[in-house]
Amino acid sequence: MSKPVMIEADGLSKQFGAFLAVRDVTFSIPAGEVVAFLGPNGAGKTTTMRLLTGFVAPTHGSARIAGIDVQTDRITAAERLGYLPENGPLYPDMTPTSLLRFFGEARGIPAGRLHEFPPW
Repeated sequence: MSKPVMIEADGLSKQFGAFLAVRDVTFSIPAGEVVAFLGPNGAGKTTTMRLLTGFVAPTHGSARIAGIDVQTDRITAAERLGYLPENGPLYPDMTPTSLLRFFGEARGIPAGRLHEFPPW
């Protein structure tokens, strides 16, 4: 049985003036998978993440989180996506588990649900 698609990019492209930062990116990620973007500086990883999270609008294409179009319903889509940018905030006095719980609570995840996700 296949897993439902959680993150989907379909022909995503982003152009800043004459500079084409992302060109025709298409992929899908099943629910429950943990993935990473790898590539050299300037490959478009950060721009692609900004497109997927709705922080930047695509020049062409679309992004969906749990079937929700990021451009038409960014808030609902963001409620279903966890994303830590490379310069995300870390608090050295917190353990990794307490930091994740903190962010989960800040995003409104009920306390009971926070304990459903291993290894917490």
